[in-house]
Amino acid sequence: MFGLCKKSEGVFKYEYRRQLLASMCITITSFCHGFAFGWLSVILAKLQSPTETELDFVINVEESSWFGGMSSLGGVCGNIVYGGLVDLIGRKASNYCLAVPYIVSWILIYFANSVEYLYVGRFLAGVTGGGTYVIIPIFIGEIAEPKIRGRLISLFSLTLYSGTLCGYIITARIRYHLIPIVGVVIPLIFVIFQIFFPETPMFLLQRGRDERAKESLKFYRNYAPTTKESATEFEEAFQKLKSDVTSHQANANTLTWHDFCNKRAVIAFGNGLVLMWLNVFCGSYALLYYTSSIFVAARTELHPDTNTIIVGLVQVIGVYTATILVDRFGRRPLLIFSCAATGVGMTIFGLYGYLLTNTSVDLSPVSAWLPLVNVCLIMFVINSGLIPIPFVLLVELMPPKIRAKAAAVCLVLFNSIAFLLMKMFPITLVAFGLYLPMWFFALTSFLGLIYVVVFIKETNGMSLNKIEA
Repeated sequence: MFGLCKKSEGVFKYEYRRQLLASMCITITSFCHGFAFGWLSVILAKLQSPTETELDFVINVEESSWFGGMSSLGGVCGNIVYGGLVDLIGRKASNYCLAVPYIVSWILIYFANSVEYLYVGRFLAGVTGGGTYVIIPIFIGEIAEPKIRGRLISLFSLTLYSGTLCGYIITARIRYHLIPIVGVVIPLIFVIFQIFFPETPMFLLQRGRDERAKESLKFYRNYAPTTKESATEFEEAFQKLKSDVTSHQANANTLTWHDFCNKRAVIAFGNGLVLMWLNVFCGSYALLYYTSSIFVAARTELHPDTNTIIVGLVQVIGVYTATILVDRFGRRPLLIFSCAATGVGMTIFGLYGYLLTNTSVDLSPVSAWLPLVNVCLIMFVINSGLIPIPFVLLVELMPPKIRAKAAAVCLVLFNSIAFLLMKMFPITLVAFGLYLPMWFFALTSFLGLIYVVVFIKETNGMSLNKIEA
């Protein structure tokens, strides 16, 4: 099969195949994170119903609001812990550590006899999720060549929402106590696959392991010496990488507050923080976590679980679209389109919610299809830009000297504001209905559109070491 890749172009090109395989392997953890998302979105409505819950207790709206919140609090912890581990023990060892809290979370969920078990389980799943946001972009960014880096980093979101779709389907179709078994098996598969891939060349060079770094670069570039010219070309590429790493390491060893406070760093920080804010408050995670609850509030005629599965499929299609287009048309055009279309979609959905709860307008002719179609369109355009691209840009826009620490700070903020949204959204949904949160998401999207147009520059095809210039 891989022999066919010799004639392929783009991400499937022969020399890129190991970069692709390594990226697919590490993003199994984001698939796991998405699977937990999908489980939560469907199971919440069941756990709130005395007739549908398979546990010995029922949760209320206040308790359900903590489910998403605990995941985000765990994400903050994961950002901090793995943000330190990734430079302390390396990218590969940190990858192994991602599986541990996730497996423990499903064990707690399996044996849950009170809501506290579920809280701790969701917190630990969030720790793994927070770690994936730190480790995966760094790992892929360090092994991928600039021509395909955007597409490979976008695999993070593609696998995340593929996992979410699987979580929707499995949770809606099989019994509660069978789901944790699936949740434990997947990360074990990841651990086995990860054995076959070496540490990144950049990290090995940072530790002075030049020979291992050279072997790692050969592995990920799929290099096999055929001519003297190709050997010379590879040696030049390795020496250039070594020179860049040595230069940046020397700078990192003298890291001061000035490195975070100079104009270039402040601009990068500002862009990163705004992109994280926009990623959360465009409404993506509210729709992701509480999909079934939103369709219950919209009073659709289709079963909420059926609507949720359809939306999950659309999410995957949207992210796949971004994966294909991000290195062809660039980050900025996709982000602009996504902001504008999301704002329009949220405005329409908010109008539907307002007419549903605050007027006597008969919406029965459209209630069977309009909420589903509208949410599908929103999730498609969000996932084709606003979901994956901010994390690509977060790696690319940060100056190399402060990249890891600055990205970790932005991700801590990301999970902190996600906690605020996840905690308040179900309460707001019950108190005000659909229209108020949807119009807030629309306003955020339109303001984000203005910011992207004015301040975000294109980074497509540029070397990670050259973007800051």
